[in-house]
Order: sequence, then structure tokens, then C-alpha cells
Amino acid sequence: MTNENENSIYLGEESQPIDFPLGLIGLEEWRRFSLVSHPAGEPLRLLQALDDPRVSLIVTDPRQLVPGYQLSLSGADVQGLKYSGESGPLAGDVIELDVYCILSIQADPFYVTANLLGPLVINWQSGLGRQIVLSDSRYSPRFLVASASEEVETTDLAMSKEVV
Repeated sequence: MTNENENSIYLGEESQPIDFPLGLIGLEEWRRFSLVSHPAGEPLRLLQALDDPRVSLIVTDPRQLVPGYQLSLSGADVQGLKYSGESGPLAGDVIELDVYCILSIQADPFYVTANLLGPLVINWQSGLGRQIVLSDSRYSPRFLVASASEEVETTDLAMSKEVV
């Protein structure tokens, strides 16, 4: 288990613990996380597993990558998050919910991708998180964020920059 002060020496402040009762896709065994900020601030954060300190994921707000990024919560998502709002499209100004996407980094050749199809939604009031799968979406699970071979420009059509 990580110590709050242990990570903040190198990174930043840790959030309250976040429980993902269903785990994350492909990582179902890890369910308790903390969000660790970078000392310089946004846009990157570290989603640190509290169940196994060796496991951490780099995350960012998908709206930083794709202006106009939208997602919709199902009734099951609303219940699973214990969210007091309605199901349907999520407005960008919902205070108790934060949305993040997981970044993947490949070293050789260097590139960074974001999973825009499976965002993480965190309800700070309940301390619950959930990975939402946007089944009726054109967003990519491998949206190209950065590459050594080209300068990347974000567009509203997030699926146009998929890495295959």
C-alpha cells in the first residue's frame, strides 16, 4: 500500500481513495486507486493502485485532447457510481464527477495513445469510479496523442488519428 507522503515527495498530492467495484478492463483484480497529481499541475495525473503499489496508469482529461469530447452515462453507470444526476449525456460542468482517459506509451517507435472509448468516471462524493465503455461512439481506443515521427494536431474527429 502506498503512503500519501511517499508519492507526494516525487509527484504531488494524492486524492481520497477511489473504489472501482468492477475493476478496470483487463485489470479487474485491482479495485482501489488514488489519483496523484503532478507538482507542476495538470494535464497528467497518475492513477495509483492501492492494492499493488507497482501498478499505476497515466491519465488525463479527454477534453484536453479532444475539444467537445462527450460521453453518456447509462442507468447502470449512474447506479454504479451512486451519482445523484440523471443518465444520458454528461455535461462538462458536473462538479462531483471527473472524467479521465488512460494513456499508453510505446518506446520504440515512440508514440502515446489515449483510450477515448473507455473513459474512467470518478464520483468524488461517493468515492466510486467506473470505466465506461462508449459502445455507440466513434472515439478510438488508440487515439494518437504524440509521435516521434509527426506533429500531432487534435481534431473533433478523435477516431481519425488511430494507431493500428
